[in-house]
Amino acid sequence: MKQVMRMISYEQFFLIIIVSILGPVVSLLGLIFFQLKETEVNLLEIQNNRVLLEKELETSKYYQLSQQIQPHFLFNALNSLLSLLKLQKYEKLTEGFEHMVLFLRYKYKVHDHLYPISEEVMHTTHYLQIQQIRFGNRLSIDIEVEEQLHDEMIIPFLLQTVVENAFKHGIEEVEGGSSLIIRITEQGDTIFLQVIDEGPGILGNQEVELGTGLKNIIDRLRLIYGTSAHFSLENRKETRGAIVTVSWPRHYMYGEEFE
Repeated sequence: MKQVMRMISYEQFFLIIIVSILGPVVSLLGLIFFQLKETEVNLLEIQNNRVLLEKELETSKYYQLSQQIQPHFLFNALNSLLSLLKLQKYEKLTEGFEHMVLFLRYKYKVHDHLYPISEEVMHTTHYLQIQQIRFGNRLSIDIEVEEQLHDEMIIPFLLQTVVENAFKHGIEEVEGGSSLIIRITEQGDTIFLQVIDEGPGILGNQEVELGTGLKNIIDRLRLIYGTSAHFSLENRKETRGAIVTVSWPRHYMYGEEFE
């Protein structure tokens, strides 16, 4: 035994003792590190699933909001068509029904988050043609869309809802002739849509309370574009009436900067 002990120096003996003590500690630290990494991976997985669920929820909410849009003018439109029937203006009556059918068809055709501006303008034109039958020469309509924007994207029913609001709270509130101007323009990488009516505008210091349709637009803009889109409602400066302005990024792709 003494010979064995003489073969091992004190330094070697000390090293063996250190390894014997630190070995289990190092193994324990390695196990803890591995468990922490595994936990981190699990947390990232849970976070990714949460993000996916939130996006699914937002998508579901978007479609739910889209389905709230109902054309309130149907009653007045049908009354106008009935008047044409009584007056035996069958050609105008047929034209009116054609626009009505095409207007309603668009609602059931739309299934995507975004649609070409040209299609939204055409849908709104059917609405305006029906209103033109109702108002006749008392209504002047001017639509200006910059050529390069026809194939750019817009949330469905945006333009038609703003125009419908202009009739309900503007044009229908005044006697005599009135006008409606629609402008869709581009400034830099931003698309601007303006609907200008010749109604009474916002009276005095009256606080503007937006209806369901306009609130719907703001909510859908937020769901798709986050803080990159803007909505405003204000009085015209030089004459009576109101202006609704909506802006959103031209080259925006769904999912970028989603909030």
